Parts: sequence; C-alpha cells; structure tokens
Amino acid sequence: MSMLTIAEALAQARSLGVDRLDAQLLLAACTQRSRAWLIAHDDTALAPPQTDTCLAWLRRRAAGEPVAYILGEKEFHGLMLTVNASVLVPRPDTETLVDWAIELLRGRPTPSQVVDLGTGSGAIAPRDQARHAAVSSDGPR
Repeated sequence: MSMLTIAEALAQARSLGVDRLDAQLLLAACTQRSRAWLIAHDDTALAPPQTDTCLAWLRRRAAGEPVAYILGEKEFHGLMLTVNASVLVPRPDTETLVDWAIELLRGRPTPSQVVDLGTGSGAIAPRDQARHAAVSSDGPR
C-alpha cells in the first residue's frame, strides 16, 4: 500500500461513509497523536504500516464495527475499560445511572454493596467504588 497523508486518509474515510469524529479517533490511535495534532498536520504522510492499519480500521468502522471494539478500549466515567465484541460498550446513559447511584449513596455511614449484574461491561460497580468510599464490590475491577 502506498503512503497516504492524514488529509487523504480522512478523505478515504469520508468516501467509506465513516463519520469525521470516528475517523479522527481511529487515526489518532493509529498515529499515537492527538486529534488537534492531526488537524494541524494533515499534510503529514503516514508510514506504510500506519497506512495499512488505518485503512483496515476505517473499513471495519465502515462495516459497522464500533470504534471501541476496533481500538479495544473505551473510556467510561474516568476509567479506561478493555472491551471487545463480547462486551457491551458503556453508553452515556450509563454514566447518568452511575451519577444517580453515587448521589443515592452519598452520606451513608456504612459500606454499601453494589451489584453490577447483567449490565454488559461490569463497569458500574467499579466506577461507584472508585468514586465513593462507602461502596464495596465483588465485581470486575
């Protein structure tokens, strides 16, 4: 595969129907640079291995695979979680649920047990535990 510039890779993403933000996130991960750097240096050529990886990731995204699965991780409420196709990707609504649970737990003098059962990634209890000292959890960490 020949080398592409960042601008050309973004144009390729657009032609595949990949949203600009998703394309930037994938390119940022591939190049290990920030989105701001990509925008400021869009004339920079990708090395051949980066070109191959970026194009493969863009094709996967165009086929409907979530960015989190492609990258193997997803930030959730300040925690970086490892994810794959066997794990439901935490959604913004889940962060709202965590905020609500923490608010309910605020002011409790004794430890509270949080059960994170059947919620996908198992991220709710560890996040509650990390944000509230009175929470104990036997779930994933």
